[in-house]
Amino acid sequence: MKKIYKILIWATVLVLIIYGFLYLPIDVWISRDILWNNYLFPIIVNIIVYLIRTAFLGIITSTMKGIISRFLFSISINLIWIGFVVWLIFSFDPVFGAAIVSFLIVAISLTFRDRINNIISGIMIILTEGFDVGDLIETNGVQGIVEDISLNYTQIRQFNGIITLLPNQKVYNAKITKFTYKITPDEEEKMSDEELGLFEKYGDKLKRIISKGKKITRYIKVIEVRPNIDPDNLSDLLNVVFDKYEPLMGFRPIYYVNNTTFDRCSITLQLIGEDPNLIVLYANSFLRDILYKLYSEEVFENWEGELPVDLMINKQQKSDF
Repeated sequence: MKKIYKILIWATVLVLIIYGFLYLPIDVWISRDILWNNYLFPIIVNIIVYLIRTAFLGIITSTMKGIISRFLFSISINLIWIGFVVWLIFSFDPVFGAAIVSFLIVAISLTFRDRINNIISGIMIILTEGFDVGDLIETNGVQGIVEDISLNYTQIRQFNGIITLLPNQKVYNAKITKFTYKITPDEEEKMSDEELGLFEKYGDKLKRIISKGKKITRYIKVIEVRPNIDPDNLSDLLNVVFDKYEPLMGFRPIYYVNNTTFDRCSITLQLIGEDPNLIVLYANSFLRDILYKLYSEEVFENWEGELPVDLMINKQQKSDF
């Protein structure tokens, strides 16, 4: 249920309670002073606090960007609200209230065990800052951009646009592959030759990213190359695709050749960009164009009619046919 509907429902209940207290003939059963002081006043205060809490949580969720600060504000508001609920229970009867609170603690710990584990895992995810909203990650077989990290779920938008909600308990205990991260000066010294060439070409841009504490995303994909393709000719084939995506991504893609046994090899492709949303937008088309370029004859074998323009990388590929 949307928060606005909850607010409207409880506001209506509040109005009905006040109306009934003011205009209904309740003096026949109980004194208005006793009813107000012992029952209605704590109930009305709790309803008002709940309405304020719901509104505040909505404002915090939509306006506050920092995960830790948003979590601290949310937990503080919820703790204040729980305090008012406990006060409401004890206002009826202290002995009865103590029994109810003890029963609720046991019941909640047993019934909502998984939810409690999710909340604890969510707190650990937020505090450890292993990944952040907007990062491109892979976990539990799900690959995509982190849309939100709540106390219960981590929300990931996959490459096909599907939103997946993963329980925090599974995320915290699972292997996580991060494609988005900050480049530190120490990491520059560990770069490979290809990456050093990348740093030399885009040195000023990467230094600005480092100095401003921004992140860069490297989407890595390993594909196997068939024996009929000479690894020495890969640069000529792949450069056509790299030329297309360099202006789109802001960085030129790179690749490594991984030699294997029996004259087979694989290549590790890196699609690099400052905005992970661009990676998600172009990753599938990038891999498709790699496939078209490496295996154009096999892909378009027995193709009847004119080749679709959107399947062509550029005029150079069309001349291959």
